[in-house]
Amino acid sequence: MYKKLFLVVTILSTFIFILSCEKDITPDTTVPPPPPPPKSFVEEFDSVGNLGKSGWVIINNSNPIGPNSWRQGLYESGSKLAWITDFVGFPAYSAVYSPNEFVSCDLSAGSGASTLSAWLITRPMVVKNGDVLSFYTRTAGNFIDRMQVRANYTTGAANVGTSAESVGDFSTLLLDINAGMSLTGFPVAWTKYSVNVSGLGATVVNARFAFRYYVTNAGPGGANSDMIGVDKMEFVSK
Repeated sequence: MYKKLFLVVTILSTFIFILSCEKDITPDTTVPPPPPPPKSFVEEFDSVGNLGKSGWVIINNSNPIGPNSWRQGLYESGSKLAWITDFVGFPAYSAVYSPNEFVSCDLSAGSGASTLSAWLITRPMVVKNGDVLSFYTRTAGNFIDRMQVRANYTTGAANVGTSAESVGDFSTLLLDINAGMSLTGFPVAWTKYSVNVSGLGATVVNARFAFRYYVTNAGPGGANSDMIGVDKMEFVSK
């Protein structure tokens, strides 16, 4: 009988101990960190004004500088008369709600006769050899335009210097569309360009790419520059 009573007391004591321990446990209310952004992504430039929220940077180093830089794409009637179909700009390559769903830059990045150097810089990205950056671009085609694609594989910063000629940390030139500055050197219809990442010794965690609208003897008072657009940029992590 004593053995049974001892067993019952032992079981009750264990149960009470467990209940008391459960009361002492503080629930874990720590909010888990957000998941890392996907390495592969597509940017459609549907809302250029929101690019900064995801880490994109726009810098205008044109000299003399003008009132605008990279901004929402432009395609609209140049006349208030409905029967006149004189349009300014061009429609987006990829659009859902509006033909303006792309990013553009034009001669108004400068003032008077100027050297245009307007930068559209991606957010920091994880990049390695074999990855592919692609995008669509075109010009209005009335004057000479030029655009460079550059990379910063070293600092993760958006440093492009402060002058029209400086490139800052974006010393790696990946593409130079119409480096020869000819009237036919920049496509007048949406054209896809692709760049393969190579030459890296290891994976770069905070790399950035940049689109640089770079035109000399340009602006409203120069002989060159019109308007270019970029649409559907895609980064594929292999």
